[in-house]
Amino acid sequence: MSAPIVVYVPIDSAAISVGADEVAVRIIIEATAQRKNVVVKRNSSRGMLWLEPLVEVQVGDKRVAYGPVTPNDVPGLFQAGFLEGKDHPLRIGVPEEHPYLKNQERLVFARAGITEPTSLDDYLAHGGYRGLRNALAMAPAEVVKAVTDSGLRGRGGAAFPTGIKWNTVMQQQADRKYIVCNADEGDSGTFSDRMLM
Repeated sequence: MSAPIVVYVPIDSAAISVGADEVAVRIIIEATAQRKNVVVKRNSSRGMLWLEPLVEVQVGDKRVAYGPVTPNDVPGLFQAGFLEGKDHPLRIGVPEEHPYLKNQERLVFARAGITEPTSLDDYLAHGGYRGLRNALAMAPAEVVKAVTDSGLRGRGGAAFPTGIKWNTVMQQQADRKYIVCNADEGDSGTFSDRMLM
């Protein structure tokens, strides 16, 4: 049997609120009925919420997007050959070439829409924990210097330099020290902090 065709349907709350779960189920039902070898993966949103649910199909080394997709659109997408990236009125094309995304240089959100936010294996496959592995090979002072030199700042309103915080803690005389990570899903279900961490 050939490798499965991978179809991505977002799992964040914005996409779910406009029917992403129902679209994912309908794709599985339609693929089964047509004997298509399809795997549906639940990714995070790319941030183009007006196109949600934004369904993407892996075609070669690129993804082709369609949106906004409703459950009733799914049979027509299959008929049009969306599993091969073919044309359909909902076809957006390659997401990175969309006018909203093509001029963006995403750093913190580089994996937005790419990875499955609830999958550790997918996180690891996309370079997850690389920074931790590097840090574990360094002395504590080297880690603090690297963080300071990077210019990393907190994401709160003050954008306080992280290196200053860490250096302050490192300089304190104590047997036990703690790092507190105030990670809050301010927009419930958006996976913004889960994705960043």
